[in-house]
Amino acid sequence: MDKRINLLIKKYSDDELALDKLVVSAYVRANNLTIPDGFLASYIVNAQETLNEDVDILSQGCTIEDVIGIFELAISESEKTTNGAVYTPKFIRDYVVKQVLESTKKPVEKCLCADVSCGCGAFLYTLMEQIHTKTNFSYKSIIHHLYGIDISKASIGRAKILLSLVALQNGEVLSEDDFNLFCGDTLAYNFKSWNDVQSNNGLDIIIGNPPYVRSKHISNESKQYLSLWNTSKGGNADLYIPFFEIGMSLLNDEGLLGYITVNTFFKSVNARSLRKYISENKLSLRLIDFGEQLVFKKKLAYTCLAFMSKIYSESIHYTKACVEDVQQLKEFEYSSIDYAILDNVKGWNLNKKEILRNIHLIENAGEHLGNKYVIKNGIATLANDVFIFKPLKTDAAYYYILKNGTEYKIEKSVCRDIIKPNILKEETDIPKKEEKIIYPYDSDNNVINEDSFINQYPYTYKYLCSFRDILDARDKGEGDYGAWYAFGRTQAIADKGRKLLFPYMSDVPHFVYAPQKNMMIYCGYAIYNESELELLFLKRVLESSVFDYYMRNTSKPYSTGYYSYAKNYVKNFGLYPFTEEQKKYIMSLQTRAEINEYIKNAYGVVI
Repeated sequence: MDKRINLLIKKYSDDELALDKLVVSAYVRANNLTIPDGFLASYIVNAQETLNEDVDILSQGCTIEDVIGIFELAISESEKTTNGAVYTPKFIRDYVVKQVLESTKKPVEKCLCADVSCGCGAFLYTLMEQIHTKTNFSYKSIIHHLYGIDISKASIGRAKILLSLVALQNGEVLSEDDFNLFCGDTLAYNFKSWNDVQSNNGLDIIIGNPPYVRSKHISNESKQYLSLWNTSKGGNADLYIPFFEIGMSLLNDEGLLGYITVNTFFKSVNARSLRKYISENKLSLRLIDFGEQLVFKKKLAYTCLAFMSKIYSESIHYTKACVEDVQQLKEFEYSSIDYAILDNVKGWNLNKKEILRNIHLIENAGEHLGNKYVIKNGIATLANDVFIFKPLKTDAAYYYILKNGTEYKIEKSVCRDIIKPNILKEETDIPKKEEKIIYPYDSDNNVINEDSFINQYPYTYKYLCSFRDILDARDKGEGDYGAWYAFGRTQAIADKGRKLLFPYMSDVPHFVYAPQKNMMIYCGYAIYNESELELLFLKRVLESSVFDYYMRNTSKPYSTGYYSYAKNYVKNFGLYPFTEEQKKYIMSLQTRAEINEYIKNAYGVVI
């Protein structure tokens, strides 16, 4: 969007009415429209108002999509965080609405439709336009069949503006009484107040983009309503999760739902109840998964299109698609995946049948990795820049570090070696990447009391005092760590032993053998075992094409071509029960290709 327009939006960001008047007047002027009366009349800038100069700037080529974009940009960052408001690209809205309208059995002009998180009304606008194109019915008659609700009063007002501008462009004037748009919290809204919907036994169509708000950002007021819905009663449910259940509760028996939403509900722990709800009710669900592709500009969210109804189904219909395929309205070929083979607790593995067969073979080849070996996360100090350092120089008793222009010395005896698995590719990286960490614990891993700490490590204590404000600010100042200079969490402080190190995410498997038993880790994972031979053999299996294939088809993808290597994703990898002779043979192989071929044949997979 033009830089000048961005400046105008910023200029009027704190004056809701002025911005709305600016947008309406600019659109009317750009399209040579006249507003005789109706809902929009109060939004026209008169000749005496100072807004006129800015109206001229904004009216240069102002389209409906520009109006939607301006309204989206006008939403404050805080509101985007707590309410999940985000602009949905036109091609996505067009596709979702087209798919739903083509699937309904009822004449589209008679369908009662809703967006239960409507924002500024972009989906309702798309719905209204497509119904008008199909039927040539008036916008006024169509809008009487459209319902919307949003938690933001400003968004509801702008939805009315948007729909009114579309109608005006086509020679129709809407009044306040024409709208079925309401401000309220969808989680607790009394939908029985929609009389026409009740007499219709529910809605025929629900479309939209449910708010993606992480659990920690949900307002306290909304949080109390999550327990009203089975899908979000337990755990830390993200805000989009109950919107599936809400939508289905509002549909009639032949109703259809079409959402663009995050695809994390396939596998995330906090969506277990949602997966259970869908599978136990045998709902008809069609998914177009965008995988690691980003649909929303400036928002790191991995999405899918979900089309759902109450029609009984024994399976999910799934496909993975490119964003361009949707833009080109491509016909997709779907895999039918039976609910009976999906695991609601561990997560759904959704893919083509041949890939699902391979995953089944791999996971059932032998004991799971997480059951056979101890897999641990690294430490969490909550202030790594204070505790972890690379020495500037060293002598017999001290490490020397430079912080903020001041040189400090740290007693060697209070330090341990530490490494970050996230940055390792091979064993030769360890000496180059190894760091030191101040370890304020005794041999029994209990935090050293302050008097002893001062007496034994006076220079380290003085150094830590220099950064006490940072340490005290951890957990918003409410943490109880046993001492102000202790780590923010006690996880992994006692972990020792030989280990295979691996990162949180990777493009290909990297498992680095670390024989240093006392070396700690942060920002990554380790698989522990006392046998060096066992770990070196395991390294070959986990760096094979079989493990890589498994991760690419079961783990969470990222837009960079990386995949999550979180414990939750690696732990179910099945370890084929190789004999000692087979292990020796695999260890004798010289090339990666030979290793991959042998392991692939052992697992019986075609990849």
